[in-house]
Amino acid sequence: MAKSRFTLYKHIKIGATWRYCRAVVAVNNKVKPHIVVVGGTEEKHEDGSYCVRHKNQWIEVGNDPAEALRRRTKLSEQESPAQQTALASGAATGTPLAEAVETYFKNLENRGVDAESIRCYRSGVDPFVKHCKKATVEEVKKQDMLDFMGSMRKQPLPKRRHSNPNRTYNNKVSYVAIFLKEFGVSRLLKKKEYPQYHKKKVVAHPENELSVLYGHTNEKERFLLDFFIGSMVRDHEAYGCCYSDLTGTTLTVRGKQHKTRTVEISTRLADAINERRKHSKSEYLFPNRYGRPDTHLLYKLQSIARRAEAKFHCELHKLRKTGASRRYLAGASLMTLMQELGHESLKTTQDYLSDVRKEEEIRKAVADADYVPKPQIVRASNG
Repeated sequence: MAKSRFTLYKHIKIGATWRYCRAVVAVNNKVKPHIVVVGGTEEKHEDGSYCVRHKNQWIEVGNDPAEALRRRTKLSEQESPAQQTALASGAATGTPLAEAVETYFKNLENRGVDAESIRCYRSGVDPFVKHCKKATVEEVKKQDMLDFMGSMRKQPLPKRRHSNPNRTYNNKVSYVAIFLKEFGVSRLLKKKEYPQYHKKKVVAHPENELSVLYGHTNEKERFLLDFFIGSMVRDHEAYGCCYSDLTGTTLTVRGKQHKTRTVEISTRLADAINERRKHSKSEYLFPNRYGRPDTHLLYKLQSIARRAEAKFHCELHKLRKTGASRRYLAGASLMTLMQELGHESLKTTQDYLSDVRKEEEIRKAVADADYVPKPQIVRASNG
């Protein structure tokens, strides 16, 4: 007898969210009463109701397990003979894509992956699942990945002067590959078949550019520049920085995946933070008018650049690179900077600072390498 194409789910409430979770069916084709799969594990939920997923529609079949199974079987028997023949001859079985996505992101939450990272992963996985024509994860092939890449390139992109579309494509395809690998589908694309891109190189502000920016700031804006240069934090790390994170001249920074690190800052910056604390009603260093983290710091930096009529590019990451470069030139070791920048390896820090050179060393190297042909001595012949 052909296996039913109708998958049985149960609509249950977990926390404050209603979700469709797959019902557990035993080997004898009987439903385990009120047992569903949540995040890859079996759990018992007596509330809610059983449903059947068919042709992108939910069909409610009651809360009684036996009745739900009977109605599922009846719906399956209503399939046309042609469909039953197709099933008997080897129709694809496996994990439905929609169910796989739900399980994948629930597992990420269970592992403690932060919401911002999950949002990034969804930017690739959700469009892929929507575009893919396959019913199950196991059916996904290389052509599905290539078709998805083609569909992304056909979509209009916002015009940004410093954007890197190919890197965006590469990231999204990588997110899909990681998702598929979780379900045993891997190595669909070779490394050279991923969207290729040139890695963006962030260059530190030289002294003259810093003078332009600082020359058109008020006290609050000057603190913004001082903080990013002095602490070398990433954009999103600055949003949640609190006054309580400072102990003496040691600043605790909360980075990716809830990781923390410490950065030694100057006495001048520490004094500025403590003075700012006296007049602030918020726990955050950069609060908005509602007392929550201000996430528009980039806009404020660009406002300074526009007011200064700066002819160079400005971004918060460039201030981070400026602080790291100045410390490196002042003699800080790569190992220390690796820890303070929050890099995973020394190689990352070496690559990050590979373009930083002392000016006198550059001038000397250029002068020493310059080739000047020696004058030829022509001897007069005797005679």
